[in-house]
Amino acid sequence: MRLSILKSKGVTLLELMISMAVISIITQLSMWFYPDFLAKNRLNNHVNLLHRNINYGRLYAIENATYVTLCALKESQCTKSEWNSQMSLFIDKDKSTTLDDDELLLSTFDNVHEADTLEYPRNAITFRPDGSLNGFQNGTFIYCPNSDKANLEGLALSVSQTGRIRIKSTDKCQKK
Repeated sequence: MRLSILKSKGVTLLELMISMAVISIITQLSMWFYPDFLAKNRLNNHVNLLHRNINYGRLYAIENATYVTLCALKESQCTKSEWNSQMSLFIDKDKSTTLDDDELLLSTFDNVHEADTLEYPRNAITFRPDGSLNGFQNGTFIYCPNSDKANLEGLALSVSQTGRIRIKSTDKCQKK
């Protein structure tokens, strides 16, 4: 007598329930880290955007032998306390850190996310025609993601007097 083995083409209810339980546990664990993942992604994107615009301003100043300013404009005037708002890069012929009617706006980029903060110790960055900074405008941008929770490391973007940029991690965002 011969026994025939039946081949199953489906899954049992028990196998389906176990698979669904494993998937739900993995999903719950990954959702716990999702907000931090988004905050770190915002951090990297905005700091890279800032880095590109600083480089663009410096190179534009060198190539066109003109003064170029990067700042947060409020009523066409650069302000120190507004770095979280929209930033602008413009040709600053008179070195006044004010966008006048005869000066060209090169680029603008978006506000920092409302949960994050961006600080810089000066009201503007102005590049000379040789690519260096005008006056004593060197300093370090500090970008803090999820500043209300203060549990993530931020990024520090340092701009030297020669116009060179360096990015590094910083713990200045975390509450002690």
